[in-house]
Amino acid sequence: MSTITLGLSAILGKTGEPANGDFNETDYTRYGLTYQDTAKMTQEDGEETEFYSEENDDPEEIITKTGKTTFAFSIMNPDLACLKRLFGGEIAADIYAYPDATADIEESLIIIPRKGLKFQVPRAKIKAKFNGEFSKKGLLLLEVTATVQKPHTDRLKKLYVTVIKKTT
Repeated sequence: MSTITLGLSAILGKTGEPANGDFNETDYTRYGLTYQDTAKMTQEDGEETEFYSEENDDPEEIITKTGKTTFAFSIMNPDLACLKRLFGGEIAADIYAYPDATADIEESLIIIPRKGLKFQVPRAKIKAKFNGEFSKKGLLLLEVTATVQKPHTDRLKKLYVTVIKKTT
């Protein structure tokens, strides 16, 4: 049976990899509200290397390398804790101090659409940047890109996809 996947219910993350491929959502937290039309998943084309002999016009061997998978979204209501989570840095007395050097941020992710297929990533490299428009029609957004990486845990795969269970 085919499944239509659409909408977005939540993007959740946590520091560290899960113990196995069966993610427990209670350990994960939201980044904030996702700005409309910004949540996207992309998978780059893979790369093929062909090896030819002098004697034949067709390749003798082809090695394929998969393209990287990324999830991108913009947070429209970041708070100080979200800034620390995505950029590193420190919070003291309700003041966020941006880090002096770029922090290495990795989290495990769960992307939950309104219906269809749910995506679970054990390990992703997180990069964030500000995109702000200070006007009556603009918002300060945090643009987040999560690049799927090979998990450190041997038995984990880089991406899990499950069907969202219908609730009645």
